[in-house]
Amino acid sequence: MKRAIAGTLLSLAFCVPTSTAIAAASAAFTLDTAAPDGFADLTEAQELVVDIYYGSRQLGAARVIVDLHTLRFKNPAAVLALLPETVDPELLLRELSAPLRRNSRRVCHTTRQRDCGYLAPETVGLIYDERRFRADLFFAAELLPQQKAIEDPYLPESSSDFSFIQNLTGTWSGVDTSGGTDSRSASLYGHSILSFGESGLHSQWAASDEGDSQIYQMQWTRDFRGRAYSAGLLQPQGGLSSFAASPYLYGLEYRSSNNSRADNRYSQGAPLEVNMPVRGRVEIYRDKRLIHSELLEAGNQLLDTSGLPSGAYELDIRTYDESGRPLRQFRQLFAKDSLLPAPGEWRWAVQAGRPARVDETRLLPEQLDDEFAQAGISRRLLDNAGAFANVAATADERLYELGGRWVGEYLELSPSAIYTRSGRSGHRLYALMKTPLFNLSASETRLDRGRDTPTGDYTLLGRGYHYRNMTLNGGLLGGRLSLRYTEQDRDLYFGAPDFALDEAFASSNRLTTLEYRRDFFRGRRWNGHFTLAHSDADGEQLTTATFEFRYRGDHWYHSARLRGDSGREDGQDTRAGFNAGWHDGDRWAQEVNQQFSGEVSRDEYFVGSRTSVSGRRGHLSSTLEYRDNKLRGRDSLNYLGSFSTNFMSNGNASAWGGERTSNSAVMVDIDGSPEREFEVLVDGVRRGYARGGGRSVINLPAFQSYDVHLRPLAEGFYDYRERRDTVTLYPGNVTSAEYEIRPLILVLGRIVRGGDPVAGARISIGEYTAVADEHGVFQMEMYRDPRQLTAPAVRWNGCLVDIPEQESGKHWLNLGDIDLAEAKCERNGASYAAH
Repeated sequence: MKRAIAGTLLSLAFCVPTSTAIAAASAAFTLDTAAPDGFADLTEAQELVVDIYYGSRQLGAARVIVDLHTLRFKNPAAVLALLPETVDPELLLRELSAPLRRNSRRVCHTTRQRDCGYLAPETVGLIYDERRFRADLFFAAELLPQQKAIEDPYLPESSSDFSFIQNLTGTWSGVDTSGGTDSRSASLYGHSILSFGESGLHSQWAASDEGDSQIYQMQWTRDFRGRAYSAGLLQPQGGLSSFAASPYLYGLEYRSSNNSRADNRYSQGAPLEVNMPVRGRVEIYRDKRLIHSELLEAGNQLLDTSGLPSGAYELDIRTYDESGRPLRQFRQLFAKDSLLPAPGEWRWAVQAGRPARVDETRLLPEQLDDEFAQAGISRRLLDNAGAFANVAATADERLYELGGRWVGEYLELSPSAIYTRSGRSGHRLYALMKTPLFNLSASETRLDRGRDTPTGDYTLLGRGYHYRNMTLNGGLLGGRLSLRYTEQDRDLYFGAPDFALDEAFASSNRLTTLEYRRDFFRGRRWNGHFTLAHSDADGEQLTTATFEFRYRGDHWYHSARLRGDSGREDGQDTRAGFNAGWHDGDRWAQEVNQQFSGEVSRDEYFVGSRTSVSGRRGHLSSTLEYRDNKLRGRDSLNYLGSFSTNFMSNGNASAWGGERTSNSAVMVDIDGSPEREFEVLVDGVRRGYARGGGRSVINLPAFQSYDVHLRPLAEGFYDYRERRDTVTLYPGNVTSAEYEIRPLILVLGRIVRGGDPVAGARISIGEYTAVADEHGVFQMEMYRDPRQLTAPAVRWNGCLVDIPEQESGKHWLNLGDIDLAEAKCERNGASYAAH
């Protein structure tokens, strides 16, 4: 109150002169700023205790000395200890030791008030609210350290210690034909991982129906906290070269790795940083559309850009305080690209060893009499640009490669060049131009053939080649127009006695395609579109026009098409076809898809079927297609398919199955609810299902942390603790998630005596009890299998009560009125009626 009075008196002290003073205007003018007589003590400096705030959050209290214009801290070191970390604590301590301007006029009194609530000082500033004895501190952005958007960029340690996982995948393909040669082929592939947390022994092998078996990978690998190394029989994964392929290698590899990072999507982009003077909200706009928003504490904050789309574009960034008052707005170019290393970090890889050649007659690849070494490094030089260099060598060859990557708002460029010691050279250029009307991409790759032939068993570069490609896409008249051009060498690098080319279908070196597609009808379930395409393959012209209607229902989906061709060599110029498919949706726990297709032309027809089933024991797909060509007098039946399953153990338990093939898994063990099915949700998305009374497998990709929980598929009531298990998986990891789930039956009824409700009556059914409410109604939950629902016996005070009528459903039982007047009791072997 004293401070308010003092402010009022000071205002009076500066009032406009009275009429008496005006009359004496000719006298010398003097300004008296002293307080009126009797009020001088109110304008003197006072020692107070104020609350210290930073970022709209209270940090503590401090003793201060306040006068009309400044505030000075009695113990600056104690205030410094309350404040967040700073890059220059000595400078901050000096500033806190000096008197600071009060800036009381910047106190916010209404939500509509502008230019209040925050400061942008050169070093340190504060806003003193004398009514609430509160001091809000603000710092220059240069004094604050950068706050990371993600605290730890790496995945935590593995949730598994020792485990073993075996993936099995089988494929088959064949044809039976009346006008050619029947053929068939089948293979079995396996990936075996013996895992020890973040490390493991990996082996990949294959077997074919011809009796050939090969092991083409056997290595010890560890990938943890951004670094990976492998040793043994391996195929390197971290090469940076655009020209030299990585061979199978008896050797080792040491490289940087993004696999074990938790910030992959975030680190691909240039950093976005904002300074928040107070706690508040940031909004990011692209083309006037909000694409990201988050709440931030005060200070220099890095934004989480993991959800922003790839590319380079301008962003409008706006900050607000907690009440929604705008603070700042600025525009910044943002570039996000998976080919650029994380800002401020190196991407590198080193491989060395002896090259190997896979030989179908040998169990292990043949070790070549040569040496191989390769090293590459790349770094982001600017927010939207980076460069890489790569060196590779064998006993006779040396290869040097240099390249870069630049991503702009409307243009992307990726050039690279290669040179060898023997004089071979090559280049690669990729460019993408984006405009509001169209996108244009073009690429060219060239490697000359060279004059000298290397004498070693292994060559770094193959034959020379030339490849050129251009694609144009854009909107036109409500549709989509695309133009593609491809030019390349098509030398036959290999020949096989069991694969003889049909000379009637020669390869083409120049391909040009012009295509226009437009929807002419679109509804909630119906869609119709028209496609007109023209292609040129070294002068061979083909023009097609296609009309297609599609319908999609809850489980069925259908389509019908009519296509006309001009320029076909086989004369099949008009064709009509259909597709019909069915998927189970939520009908079954398994995922089942069935598709039928057919097509007919003047001299040919075909029918086909594709089946796909994914269940808790594995995945199976099968495709059949029968074709009959009357013109050529031949028919054929093509059949192909695949299956996959997994075997695994974590040392304590074993299981097999899984809807998909991945290199890590979670075993879901459900105690209770036998034969009941439960959907397994991983990060809120269905990844499979489990069955009660057993153990089920949920395959998941490695190098990620997951939240796993269950959701009953069948109707009814279940008693289980709703919990989420968070697991972190590396290759070969197998963890367990155990649940105890018991089905419930809901039992209802009303307790009466002579038609009047009995409040507070306690009854029991076996081990379960219930107490009636004031209306005589009770409700009881029983752990029973709904498929074995029977009429229970009701007890009250040691007496049995008959149940004349009852109604039941799948998961509930209504006992109706239970009349205690009809209870039968026993005492000393004699029966009597209860009263």
